[in-house]
Amino acid sequence: MKNSLRNLAFLGLVALGACSPKLQLVKTEKKLIPITENLPKDSAMLAFYKPYRIKLDSLMNDVVAISEMEIQKAQPEGPLNNFFADAMYDSAKDKGIAFDFAYTNYGGLRIPLPKGEIYRYKIFELMPFENALVTVKFKGEDIQRFFDYIAEGGGDPISGARFTISNKKAIDITINGIPFDASKTYTVLTSDYMANGGDGGAIFTRLIERENLDFKLRDAILQYLEKLKKAGKTLNPVNDGRIKIK
Repeated sequence: MKNSLRNLAFLGLVALGACSPKLQLVKTEKKLIPITENLPKDSAMLAFYKPYRIKLDSLMNDVVAISEMEIQKAQPEGPLNNFFADAMYDSAKDKGIAFDFAYTNYGGLRIPLPKGEIYRYKIFELMPFENALVTVKFKGEDIQRFFDYIAEGGGDPISGARFTISNKKAIDITINGIPFDASKTYTVLTSDYMANGGDGGAIFTRLIERENLDFKLRDAILQYLEKLKKAGKTLNPVNDGRIKIK
């Protein structure tokens, strides 16, 4: 009897399933909904993210540095160029990373930094990408090509090296105060974006060794600013002749 009841129940479910309607999409209509201040607020969504917004606003509005001037980029060198590259260099050295000089691309400097209080969110605007630092090693002959690449573009942010641009070529190169030696190998600290060939960086196809570092470029900038702040120093980068034009 029990088996008969089970079978009847099963057959009933099958019959109901067979009789249920099958829905099919027969028409779609596109509609543009403008996002304006007149849209009604979703109180449930606002309540959901409010605690996160309060925490994020508190973090992003933290003053990370005091600048004595507006810091802008320029070529062949500029205060923002030098600040950015020096921050990379200093923070990486503090972490014990081995390299000879630091380099990044001029186009990666997204905004100038204002005079006075610099809030954390400004550093995110300056460096909005999640790029990490890497070290790449080159033969000496390719380091000459590397500096020629910088010279041809009019100058990029560097730290730990100096040179002169003459007819779009690099001359009088020194690295950490020592004249460049084409018979040696050199290690460059840069971003994974550039090491991957970004921004026209075909020179990076000539590297002979690469090490990816678990250290974000933005974090290197913030670490450098925190170091200055703890030392009671303001931010005052200047042009120092690290890249000249003959």
